[in-house]
Amino acid sequence: MDQEATIRDRWLGALSYLSILVFIPLFATGKSPFLTRHCRQGFAIFCLEVLGLFLLYIIDSTFGVIPFLGAVVMVLVRLAMFLGFLVMSTLGFSKAMFGESWRVPYLDDWAERLPIH
Repeated sequence: MDQEATIRDRWLGALSYLSILVFIPLFATGKSPFLTRHCRQGFAIFCLEVLGLFLLYIIDSTFGVIPFLGAVVMVLVRLAMFLGFLVMSTLGFSKAMFGESWRVPYLDDWAERLPIH
């Protein structure tokens, strides 16, 4: 458990993983390294969600026009994306609430390069 994580930092860190609410901790003042790390990862997940919605729109415009197969493909792709984002957000939320530092697999390297201070 991170000794520097205050209750405020834990709650703001947890908010970082709740989609659009990532902007609340991003604009908070006096960020600790704990909160900065969770803000970066939460923002990276949010960017991935926006990109995923854009890709869903493109896939729906192409495969969605196929009568039966298009609907099946779209349901499966939406379900996979929803479950993936739900798992990442739930894990990040719980790790932040417990005051633990967590690395999102494959996404953490990109998140570390974000200029969030």
